[in-house]
Amino acid sequence: MSKLIEKIIPGYGYRVQKDRLNSDRAVRDKLSRELKKSYNTLNEVGDLAYKDGRRDVLEHIKDLQSTIDLFRNEIENASYGLSPLFKEAKVSDDALDRMVEFDRDLFSELEVVTKATDLVYDHVLKGETSDIILQMRKVKRDVDNLRNIFLDRADFLMKDMATAGGGV
Repeated sequence: MSKLIEKIIPGYGYRVQKDRLNSDRAVRDKLSRELKKSYNTLNEVGDLAYKDGRRDVLEHIKDLQSTIDLFRNEIENASYGLSPLFKEAKVSDDALDRMVEFDRDLFSELEVVTKATDLVYDHVLKGETSDIILQMRKVKRDVDNLRNIFLDRADFLMKDMATAGGGV
């Protein structure tokens, strides 16, 4: 499970105490960078939609960009290093496994957001804008799902890691 994440983030891992903080930071940095790419793609979608005469979708694009921007701010301003995961030398295997699961879920949902944003761009580029508002709503839902996983992960981080297990 963590092997896949290690391909995305070199040096990833929570087993060694000194690596936990770096892994958490790397996960959050990767999320923020990829969301910024989606945000920038939406800028291009807006330009193309405007040129295509689909000014009605610009408000939806701005709404989605605002959602992404607020989420990126949450990621970047989340408490860092305060979790028992980073302070306690002894952390249960279940807690460490659960962190890896959260990160895997984050990257899985991030891929959904990225692909959906790219698909919207491709459709607009081809002039296929009839269902663009529906597509934008789907991407917003995907971003909301990603944010919920991130918030669940943040809640889990604040638990007592010596006894924390698989349940959220």
